[in-house]
Formats: sequence, structure tokens, C-alpha cells
Amino acid sequence: MSFIVLACALVAIDGDTLRCGEETIRLLGIDAPELPGHCREGRDCAPGDPFAAKAALQVAAKGDATVERIGKDVYSRTLARVRVNGIDLSCSQMAGGHAIYKPDWDQFQLVATGCDLASEARPMRQPSPRTRSGPAARSTPSVSTGWSYRNCAEARRAGAAPLRRGTPGYGPHMDGDGDGIACEPVRR
Repeated sequence: MSFIVLACALVAIDGDTLRCGEETIRLLGIDAPELPGHCREGRDCAPGDPFAAKAALQVAAKGDATVERIGKDVYSRTLARVRVNGIDLSCSQMAGGHAIYKPDWDQFQLVATGCDLASEARPMRQPSPRTRSGPAARSTPSVSTGWSYRNCAEARRAGAAPLRRGTPGYGPHMDGDGDGIACEPVRR
């Protein structure tokens, strides 16, 4: 692991990736919503507004940056913890509701420890109505239960799927067809 104070301006590529000159830096341990056309078929992408996530990261990335390089990912991006003005950007993105924690992507549990995450099942903030997209946002009113699972994989691991609208853990971001049942088995 190496620490370095950056001598370049950080530029947000999306909600979890930065560019510093020629170097692309992927924030460790988090996943932010994908920009349109970037969520590959079959992937369980993070919910939320990708443009708000990118804008929040761009604002948070202004100042004196320190990078703790951990390694490289399969796309040859630098995996790192980045602190700007002493604030960990992975923690900042999660605290603002712009990213979710991915324990499998958190080598050595650095983000879990650094962001003081109590557990993998930490609830995610409900997205605000103006940031929702898709059929569920257009056709059904929001019923807030106070929290929701980050995604269907998390709900299934907890043994809670399928989830019905109005029950704890339900979130419209997991109800792709807007029928009020999230994380239902795929019918073929």
C-alpha cells in the first residue's frame, strides 16, 4: 500500500470512479449507480440517481487529496481509498446515499473499519422521489417503511425475499415491474 498526496485535480467519472491525469482511480468497497447504458445485463447494479452520485463525488473531490493505493482491478484501474481534506470519499458517498457498501469489494475490510459500518446489512436510505426512475417510480406511489435492502441479493441473503410493498425492507428500486412485489423469482 502506498500513500501519496496528489498534485492533480480529481475529476469524477461517475459516482465511484475518479481520474487524476492519466490514472483512473476506483474507490474501494463501494458501488454507485451506473450511468445510462453502463449496467451490464445480469448485473445487480446499485440503485439511485447516477448523475447525482457523480455530482456529489465531484464536489467531495475538491481539495487536498491523499490516495491509499490497494491494487488494480480487472479493468486496470487503481483500487484505492481516497481522502480529500481528511474525509474518506467512499464513506462520503455512502453517507450521502450515493453509493452502497460492497463487502466483497472491500479488501482487508478497510472501508468497513474506516467508515465504521456496523454490519453488512446496514440499511440504505430510501431514494428521494425525484431520483427514482423506471416503472415503479412512474406507476406506484412510494410507501416508506423507513429503510430498504440495498438490492435483491442482500434481501435474499437475509432470507427476506420476496418483499411486498409496505413491509420492512421493501424498496421500489428492487421492484422492476412495479407490481408491489420486489425480488420475486424470475418466471421463465
